[in-house]
Amino acid sequence: MIGIFDSGFGGLQTLTYFQKNFPEHDFILLADNLHAPYGVKSPDEIQTLTFRWLHWLFDHGAKIVILACNTASAYAIRNWQTTYPNKKVLSVSIPGVEAVIEWKYSSIGILATDATVQSGIFEKKFQELMGQEWADIHIVAAPELVTMIEAGCTDEKKIETVIKNYLEKLPSKIEVLLLGCTHFPVYETYFKRYFSGAIVDPAQESALKFVSYLKRHNDIAVSLWLTKKMEMFTTGDTKTFDRIGEAIVHYPLKSKRVIVS
Repeated sequence: MIGIFDSGFGGLQTLTYFQKNFPEHDFILLADNLHAPYGVKSPDEIQTLTFRWLHWLFDHGAKIVILACNTASAYAIRNWQTTYPNKKVLSVSIPGVEAVIEWKYSSIGILATDATVQSGIFEKKFQELMGQEWADIHIVAAPELVTMIEAGCTDEKKIETVIKNYLEKLPSKIEVLLLGCTHFPVYETYFKRYFSGAIVDPAQESALKFVSYLKRHNDIAVSLWLTKKMEMFTTGDTKTFDRIGEAIVHYPLKSKRVIVS
C-alpha cells in the first residue's frame, strides 16, 4: 500500500491527486487530527509525532509513505531518512519547488504554517536547487487557514476575507503562489478569485512526479498492491473526519479511529 500521512485534512487533498494518477493502487491514510495543527508546535514535538505515525503506517502495511505535511517534512524527514533508510518516505515539499523552478518564475509568493516559515525549508530548497540564480521569494505564515479547514469552515465571506488578508501581505509583483501547506488547496477556488498569477500545489506535483519515481524504483513498484483497497484512519473523531473529509474528496468516507495512549 501507498501510505499518506498528514496532521489533518491536507492528507485527503493529497490523496485525491494520487488516486487520480494511480487509480488501481492500494492506499492507507492516517490523519493526526487529534494533534493538529502541527504548525504551532515545537520542532521536537513535530518530529516525535511524525516518527510515531510513520512507524504506525509501515507497521500497518505501507511500503512507502508520502509525507503530506510540509511542516513535518521541514522538521522530521531528513532524520527519518537517515535513521530508517529502508523505510522510504517522500516529502511533498520538493516537487513544488521544482515545479516553480521548471516554469522559470522569478518572483515567488509562499503561504505556509508558522513552523514551516520558521524552518526556512522553502528558501533553503530554492537556494540549493537554483544556486546563483537565486529567486525573489516572499513567504507569509497563514495559520488561520489551517484552523478553518480543520474545523470544516465553509463560510464563503470569512474564507474570502482571510485569504485576501494573507494575499495582501505579499507583494503585488509576485508571479506565482506556492501553497506551502497541504491544507490550503482545499480553498484553491477562493485563491483563484483573488490571485491572477499561477498557483502551484506541491502535493499535486508530488503525485505527478511519483510516476517517474516508481519507474526508477522497480523494487517499490512491484511491492505495491493493485486491488483498489482504501483504508482511512484518524486520531480524532471519525464522524467529524468523515463529515468534513467528504467535502474534500467528494465521496462517502468510513474512517477508523486510532486510539492514542
